[in-house]
Amino acid sequence: MRRWILLICTSILLLAGCSSNNGNFSNESSDIATSTDQSTDENQGGNEREKEKNSSSIEKSETPALQQDRKVIFNANLSLTVEDLPKATAKIKDLTRTYKGYVVEESIASEEDSLFGSMTVRIPQPEFDSYLNEVEGLGKGAPQKSISGTDVTENYVDLTSRLKAKEAVQKRLESFLNEATKTEDLLAISNELSRVQEEVEQLKGQINYLNNQSEYSTVTISLEQQKIIVPSIDKNEFQTLTEAKKMLMTTVNGLLSFFSTVAVLLIGLSPILVPLVLIGLFFLYRKRKKKNQKADQHT
Repeated sequence: MRRWILLICTSILLLAGCSSNNGNFSNESSDIATSTDQSTDENQGGNEREKEKNSSSIEKSETPALQQDRKVIFNANLSLTVEDLPKATAKIKDLTRTYKGYVVEESIASEEDSLFGSMTVRIPQPEFDSYLNEVEGLGKGAPQKSISGTDVTENYVDLTSRLKAKEAVQKRLESFLNEATKTEDLLAISNELSRVQEEVEQLKGQINYLNNQSEYSTVTISLEQQKIIVPSIDKNEFQTLTEAKKMLMTTVNGLLSFFSTVAVLLIGLSPILVPLVLIGLFFLYRKRKKKNQKADQHT
Protein backbone atom coordinates (compact mmCIF):
# COMPACT_ATOMS: atom_id res chain seq x y z
CA MET A 1 0.00 0.00 0.00
CA ARG A 2 2.75 2.42 0.92
CA ARG A 3 4.65 1.49 -2.23
CA TRP A 4 1.71 2.51 -4.45
CA ILE A 5 1.20 5.78 -2.60
CA LEU A 6 4.91 6.56 -2.98
CA LEU A 7 4.69 5.79 -6.70
CA ILE A 8 1.66 8.09 -7.12
CA CYS A 9 3.32 10.95 -5.23
CA THR A 10 6.57 10.46 -7.20
CA SER A 11 4.74 10.59 -10.53
CA ILE A 12 2.83 13.74 -9.56
CA LEU A 13 6.08 15.43 -8.48
CA LEU A 14 7.79 14.40 -11.73
CA LEU A 15 4.92 15.84 -13.80
CA ALA A 16 4.96 19.07 -11.86
CA GLY A 17 8.72 19.32 -12.30
CA CYS A 18 8.46 18.73 -16.02
CA SER A 19 5.83 21.42 -16.44
CA SER A 20 7.89 23.90 -14.43
CA ASN A 21 11.04 23.00 -16.38
CA ASN A 22 9.16 23.54 -19.63
CA GLY A 23 8.00 26.92 -18.43
CA ASN A 24 11.50 27.90 -17.36
CA PHE A 25 12.89 26.67 -20.63
CA SER A 26 10.35 28.72 -22.60
CA ASN A 27 11.15 31.79 -20.51
CA GLU A 28 14.89 31.30 -20.99
CA SER A 29 14.45 30.79 -24.71
CA SER A 30 12.32 33.92 -24.97
CA ASP A 31 14.97 35.89 -23.03
CA ILE A 32 17.69 34.58 -25.31
CA ALA A 33 15.65 35.45 -28.39
CA THR A 34 15.00 38.93 -27.03
CA SER A 35 18.66 39.59 -26.28
CA THR A 36 19.62 38.25 -29.71
CA ASP A 37 17.08 40.51 -31.41
CA GLN A 38 18.35 43.51 -29.47
CA SER A 39 21.95 42.83 -30.43
CA THR A 40 21.09 42.39 -34.10
CA ASP A 41 19.00 45.58 -34.06
CA GLU A 42 21.92 47.55 -32.68
CA ASN A 43 24.24 46.19 -35.41
CA GLN A 44 21.85 46.97 -38.28
CA GLY A 45 22.35 50.17 -40.26
CA GLY A 46 20.06 52.69 -41.85
CA ASN A 47 18.86 50.19 -44.47
CA GLU A 48 17.32 48.00 -41.78
CA ARG A 49 15.54 51.03 -40.28
CA GLU A 50 14.01 51.79 -43.65
CA LYS A 51 12.86 48.19 -43.93
CA GLU A 52 11.21 48.47 -40.53
CA LYS A 53 9.37 51.61 -41.64
CA ASN A 54 8.18 49.87 -44.79
CA SER A 55 7.05 46.82 -42.85
CA SER A 56 5.08 48.85 -40.28
CA SER A 57 2.06 48.94 -42.57
CA ILE A 58 2.25 45.16 -43.00
CA GLU A 59 2.32 44.66 -39.22
CA LYS A 60 -0.78 46.82 -38.85
CA SER A 61 -2.62 44.78 -41.44
CA GLU A 62 -1.68 41.58 -39.59
CA THR A 63 -3.10 42.84 -36.28
CA PRO A 64 -6.61 41.38 -36.81
CA ALA A 65 -5.04 37.98 -37.51
CA LEU A 66 -3.16 38.19 -34.22
CA GLN A 67 -6.32 39.19 -32.38
CA GLN A 68 -8.08 36.10 -33.70
CA ASP A 69 -5.69 33.96 -31.62
CA ARG A 70 -6.98 35.58 -28.45
CA LYS A 71 -10.13 34.71 -26.55
CA VAL A 72 -12.30 37.83 -26.29
CA ILE A 73 -15.94 37.83 -25.20
CA PHE A 74 -17.93 40.60 -26.92
CA ASN A 75 -21.27 41.97 -25.74
CA ALA A 76 -23.33 44.67 -27.44
CA ASN A 77 -26.45 46.62 -26.43
CA LEU A 78 -28.44 48.25 -29.22
CA SER A 79 -31.53 50.49 -28.86
CA LEU A 80 -33.64 51.23 -31.94
CA THR A 81 -36.81 53.17 -32.73
CA VAL A 82 -38.79 51.43 -35.47
CA GLU A 83 -41.97 52.17 -37.42
CA ASP A 84 -43.38 48.64 -37.27
CA LEU A 85 -42.15 46.53 -34.36
CA PRO A 86 -43.46 43.10 -35.56
CA LYS A 87 -41.87 43.59 -38.98
CA ALA A 88 -38.59 44.73 -37.43
CA THR A 89 -38.58 41.69 -35.13
CA ALA A 90 -39.15 39.34 -38.08
CA LYS A 91 -36.37 41.05 -40.04
CA ILE A 92 -33.94 40.67 -37.11
CA LYS A 93 -34.75 36.96 -36.94
CA ASP A 94 -34.04 36.60 -40.66
CA LEU A 95 -30.72 38.43 -40.29
CA THR A 96 -29.80 36.25 -37.31
CA ARG A 97 -30.38 33.10 -39.35
CA THR A 98 -28.48 34.59 -42.30
CA TYR A 99 -25.44 35.24 -40.10
CA LYS A 100 -25.72 31.71 -38.62
CA GLY A 101 -26.73 32.92 -35.17
CA TYR A 102 -29.65 32.08 -32.94
CA VAL A 103 -32.21 33.87 -30.76
CA VAL A 104 -31.85 33.33 -27.01
CA GLU A 105 -34.73 35.48 -25.71
CA GLU A 106 -37.58 37.57 -27.12
CA SER A 107 -40.31 39.68 -25.51
CA ILE A 108 -42.88 42.34 -26.53
CA ALA A 109 -44.78 44.67 -24.19
CA SER A 110 -47.30 47.49 -24.64
CA GLU A 111 -47.49 50.61 -22.53
CA GLU A 112 -49.86 53.51 -23.18
CA ASP A 113 -49.09 54.77 -26.70
CA SER A 114 -45.90 52.73 -27.28
CA LEU A 115 -44.81 49.19 -28.06
CA PHE A 116 -41.58 47.83 -26.60
CA GLY A 117 -39.63 44.77 -27.67
CA SER A 118 -36.43 43.08 -26.55
CA MET A 119 -34.32 40.40 -28.21
CA THR A 120 -31.12 38.64 -27.15
CA VAL A 121 -29.22 36.89 -29.92
CA ARG A 122 -25.88 35.07 -30.28
CA ILE A 123 -23.84 35.81 -33.40
CA PRO A 124 -20.55 34.22 -34.56
CA GLN A 125 -17.72 36.53 -33.56
CA PRO A 126 -16.39 37.08 -37.13
CA GLU A 127 -19.86 38.31 -38.19
CA PHE A 128 -20.33 40.56 -35.16
CA ASP A 129 -19.64 43.96 -36.79
CA SER A 130 -21.48 43.18 -40.02
CA TYR A 131 -24.54 41.99 -38.11
CA LEU A 132 -24.65 45.14 -35.97
CA ASN A 133 -24.46 47.35 -39.06
CA GLU A 134 -27.37 45.45 -40.65
CA VAL A 135 -29.55 45.71 -37.56
CA GLU A 136 -28.80 49.41 -37.09
CA GLY A 137 -30.23 50.06 -40.56
CA LEU A 138 -33.66 48.83 -39.42
CA GLY A 139 -34.16 51.78 -37.05
CA LYS A 140 -35.00 55.38 -37.76
CA GLY A 141 -32.88 58.15 -36.35
CA ALA A 142 -29.60 57.68 -34.52
CA PRO A 143 -29.42 54.35 -32.65
CA GLN A 144 -27.95 53.98 -29.18
CA LYS A 145 -25.16 51.41 -29.12
CA SER A 146 -22.60 50.17 -26.62
CA ILE A 147 -20.00 47.42 -27.10
CA SER A 148 -17.84 45.79 -24.44
CA GLY A 149 -15.16 43.13 -24.70
CA THR A 150 -13.53 40.93 -22.06
CA ASP A 151 -10.18 39.28 -22.82
CA VAL A 152 -10.14 35.78 -21.28
CA THR A 153 -7.03 34.53 -23.07
CA GLU A 154 -4.98 34.26 -19.90
CA ASN A 155 -7.72 32.35 -18.13
CA TYR A 156 -8.16 30.07 -21.15
CA VAL A 157 -4.44 29.28 -21.35
CA ASP A 158 -4.32 28.57 -17.62
CA LEU A 159 -7.28 26.19 -17.84
CA THR A 160 -5.74 24.43 -20.85
CA SER A 161 -2.44 23.92 -19.03
CA ARG A 162 -4.18 22.60 -15.95
CA LEU A 163 -6.24 20.24 -18.10
CA LYS A 164 -3.14 18.79 -19.77
CA ALA A 165 -1.50 18.24 -16.39
CA LYS A 166 -4.61 16.58 -14.97
CA GLU A 167 -5.00 14.36 -18.03
CA ALA A 168 -1.37 13.24 -17.65
CA VAL A 169 -2.00 12.38 -14.00
CA GLN A 170 -5.16 10.54 -15.04
CA LYS A 171 -3.27 8.39 -17.56
CA ARG A 172 -0.61 7.62 -14.97
CA LEU A 173 -3.21 6.58 -12.41
CA GLU A 174 -4.93 4.40 -14.99
CA SER A 175 -1.63 2.62 -15.63
CA PHE A 176 -1.16 2.14 -11.88
CA LEU A 177 -4.69 0.77 -11.66
CA ASN A 178 -3.97 -1.80 -14.36
CA GLU A 179 -0.79 -2.92 -12.56
CA ALA A 180 -2.28 -3.08 -9.04
CA THR A 181 -3.12 -6.48 -7.61
CA LYS A 182 -4.06 -5.83 -3.99
CA THR A 183 -7.57 -4.73 -3.08
CA GLU A 184 -6.33 -1.89 -0.89
CA ASP A 185 -4.19 -0.54 -3.70
CA LEU A 186 -7.08 -0.81 -6.15
CA LEU A 187 -9.39 1.13 -3.83
CA ALA A 188 -6.84 3.87 -3.14
CA ILE A 189 -5.98 4.32 -6.82
CA SER A 190 -9.66 4.22 -7.85
CA ASN A 191 -10.56 6.97 -5.38
CA GLU A 192 -7.70 9.15 -6.54
CA LEU A 193 -8.55 8.47 -10.19
CA SER A 194 -12.20 9.36 -9.60
CA ARG A 195 -11.20 12.68 -8.04
CA VAL A 196 -8.85 13.52 -10.92
CA GLN A 197 -11.48 12.58 -13.51
CA GLU A 198 -13.97 14.92 -11.85
CA GLU A 199 -11.45 17.77 -11.98
CA VAL A 200 -10.77 16.99 -15.65
CA GLU A 201 -14.49 17.22 -16.50
CA GLN A 202 -14.81 20.51 -14.62
CA LEU A 203 -11.87 21.99 -16.53
CA LYS A 204 -13.32 20.79 -19.84
CA GLY A 205 -16.64 22.42 -18.98
CA GLN A 206 -14.97 25.75 -18.19
CA ILE A 207 -12.93 25.60 -21.39
CA ASN A 208 -16.03 24.80 -23.48
CA TYR A 209 -17.86 27.72 -21.88
CA LEU A 210 -15.06 30.14 -22.74
CA ASN A 211 -14.93 28.77 -26.28
CA ASN A 212 -18.67 29.28 -26.75
CA GLN A 213 -18.67 32.75 -25.23
CA SER A 214 -15.72 33.89 -27.37
CA GLU A 215 -16.87 32.24 -30.59
CA TYR A 216 -20.41 33.68 -30.31
CA SER A 217 -20.99 37.32 -29.35
CA THR A 218 -24.09 38.34 -27.41
CA VAL A 219 -26.24 41.16 -28.80
CA THR A 220 -29.14 42.60 -26.79
CA ILE A 221 -31.53 44.63 -28.98
CA SER A 222 -34.15 46.97 -27.48
CA LEU A 223 -36.94 48.09 -29.84
CA GLU A 224 -39.51 50.85 -29.44
CA GLN A 225 -42.43 51.74 -31.67
CA GLN A 226 -44.44 54.91 -31.16
CA LYS A 227 -48.10 54.14 -31.81
CA ILE A 228 -49.71 56.17 -34.61
CA ILE A 229 -52.56 58.17 -33.10
CA VAL A 230 -55.35 58.45 -35.71
CA PRO A 231 -57.50 61.59 -35.16
CA SER A 232 -61.05 60.53 -34.33
CA ILE A 233 -64.18 62.06 -35.85
CA ASP A 234 -65.56 64.92 -33.82
CA LYS A 235 -68.33 63.46 -31.72
CA ASN A 236 -70.26 66.74 -31.74
CA GLU A 237 -70.78 66.39 -35.51
CA PHE A 238 -72.73 63.14 -35.19
CA GLN A 239 -74.88 63.71 -32.08
CA THR A 240 -78.19 64.68 -33.67
CA LEU A 241 -80.07 61.73 -32.26
CA THR A 242 -78.46 62.20 -28.89
CA GLU A 243 -79.37 65.87 -28.78
CA ALA A 244 -82.97 65.08 -29.83
CA LYS A 245 -83.27 62.56 -27.03
CA LYS A 246 -81.92 65.07 -24.57
CA MET A 247 -84.42 67.71 -25.70
CA LEU A 248 -87.34 65.26 -25.47
CA MET A 249 -86.35 64.24 -21.99
CA THR A 250 -85.95 67.88 -20.99
CA THR A 251 -89.48 68.67 -22.30
CA VAL A 252 -91.02 65.66 -20.58
CA ASN A 253 -89.27 66.53 -17.36
CA GLY A 254 -90.52 70.13 -17.66
CA LEU A 255 -94.14 69.01 -18.18
CA LEU A 256 -93.96 66.57 -15.32
CA SER A 257 -92.52 69.26 -13.12
CA PHE A 258 -95.31 71.69 -14.13
CA PHE A 259 -98.13 69.22 -13.50
CA SER A 260 -96.51 68.16 -10.30
CA THR A 261 -96.42 71.76 -9.14
CA VAL A 262 -100.10 72.28 -10.12
CA ALA A 263 -101.14 69.11 -8.31
CA VAL A 264 -99.26 70.22 -5.19
CA LEU A 265 -100.97 73.63 -5.33
CA LEU A 266 -104.43 72.12 -5.81
CA ILE A 267 -104.02 69.68 -3.01
CA GLY A 268 -102.50 72.29 -0.77
CA LEU A 269 -105.21 74.90 -1.48
CA SER A 270 -108.10 72.42 -1.56
CA PRO A 271 -109.59 73.65 1.80
CA ILE A 272 -110.10 77.06 0.19
CA LEU A 273 -110.63 76.14 -3.41
CA VAL A 274 -113.27 73.45 -2.84
CA PRO A 275 -115.78 75.79 -1.04
CA LEU A 276 -115.15 78.52 -3.58
CA VAL A 277 -115.78 76.11 -6.43
CA LEU A 278 -118.98 74.85 -4.80
CA ILE A 279 -120.23 78.40 -4.21
CA GLY A 280 -119.38 79.31 -7.80
CA LEU A 281 -121.20 76.29 -9.10
CA PHE A 282 -124.23 77.15 -6.89
CA PHE A 283 -124.50 80.69 -8.23
CA LEU A 284 -123.96 79.49 -11.76
CA TYR A 285 -126.75 76.97 -11.29
CA ARG A 286 -129.18 79.64 -9.92
CA LYS A 287 -128.32 81.99 -12.74
CA ARG A 288 -129.02 79.43 -15.38
CA LYS A 289 -132.23 78.43 -13.59
CA LYS A 290 -133.50 82.01 -13.55
CA LYS A 291 -132.65 82.38 -17.20
CA ASN A 292 -134.64 79.28 -18.00
CA GLN A 293 -137.65 80.52 -16.00
CA LYS A 294 -137.69 83.87 -17.85
CA ALA A 295 -137.52 82.06 -21.11
CA ASP A 296 -140.51 79.95 -20.11
CA GLN A 297 -142.58 83.04 -19.11
CA HIS A 298 -142.04 84.73 -22.44
CA THR A 299 -143.17 81.71 -24.29
